[in-house]
Amino acid sequence: MIERTLQENSDRPHIDRLEGAARNRISLRFTEVEIAVIAHRASQRSTDRAGWIKALVRRHLALKSRVDDGLLAELAPIRMQLLRIGRNLNQAMKAANAAMLETGDRKIEPELRRIADMRMEISEQVAAVGDAMRGDASYWTVAD
Repeated sequence: MIERTLQENSDRPHIDRLEGAARNRISLRFTEVEIAVIAHRASQRSTDRAGWIKALVRRHLALKSRVDDGLLAELAPIRMQLLRIGRNLNQAMKAANAAMLETGDRKIEPELRRIADMRMEISEQVAAVGDAMRGDASYWTVAD
């Protein structure tokens, strides 16, 4: 789903986040209920209200903006842990293969297949998290 959404949005222009580049200001007024909802949604994304509103507007203008810093901060450690798990699985696979070659014992072949399947699943998850870090477009999709 992430890959499909990113491919659909790949032709949209990309806005680089440059410090101090945004010089135009717009003033908006919201009801107390709207502010509460905006604050709640922003906190879910680990950002402030202004950052959440700016990202929302950019998505609806069809201008591709990078993932907000809050989400990046949450996803980066998850990706790192997945990469570590993948390395551990690789080490387990190498050790099991070496043991099997040394002893000639084929009883661990089913376990090797399970480790290989886990490695594939971890690789897919690392790729999905990486895609989300590069552009989480699905969050902003709303019905017209």
